Amino acid sequence: MEEKTLGVLGGVGPLATIYFADLVVKMTDAKTDQEHISMVILNHGAIPDRTDYILDHSKPNPLPVMIADAKKLQAAGCDYIVIPCNTAHYFYDEIQKNVDIPIINIIEETVKYAIKTVPGLKTLGILATEGTIKSGAYERVADKYSIECKLPDEEDKKSLMNIIYGEVKAGEKVDIFEFMRIIGNMKKQGCDAVILGCTELSIIDKDFSLSKKDSKIIDSMEVLARRSIELCGKKIKE
Repeated sequence: MEEKTLGVLGGVGPLATIYFADLVVKMTDAKTDQEHISMVILNHGAIPDRTDYILDHSKPNPLPVMIADAKKLQAAGCDYIVIPCNTAHYFYDEIQKNVDIPIINIIEETVKYAIKTVPGLKTLGILATEGTIKSGAYERVADKYSIECKLPDEEDKKSLMNIIYGEVKAGEKVDIFEFMRIIGNMKKQGCDAVILGCTELSIIDKDFSLSKKDSKIIDSMEVLARRSIELCGKKIKE
């Protein structure tokens, strides 16, 4: 099979981008350097905040920067593009219109993975930024498969935003007990599975191995890495 090159439209945020690349390498069944995926990583941390713009359109718009970065990845010879940020998929359609190579959709792939791996799935709990929640991106995809989505209540949503922005993005210690309390509340609401729908939450999963301990916790970043490996023609290390 002809070698495929993966373009990573990163910087959204920078730590999540590096973690995504690390995941792809560690999840690939490779015995030599040559058996790994070729990646072009554009870790553009100066891209304006996605949630800020979604909640208030007077704030700087990240879309023109992301389109320009996608075009750079296409010009570099990439066969696929990934954006390791759930919130950034608010702009997915517009970015895809401006390039000729496929952008792997983290939200679509995560919902499909949940359906495939969770028997009798009817309700998904979504843990995500306010931008992703406001966009309704997970609800739109889940609705195609007759899956209901539930969100944290206002108190838990506020706490979750602090975990994402005040702890992970700020490089501070994560209050894992508070995070697990939020996940527990989603399960009490009747969620059959809980999606970590923010790639900063994937950093918590990496540090505490949550999805490895509980198959009902689904890490969107791991799903994106898995699908990227498959589409680039490599094998996943089980």
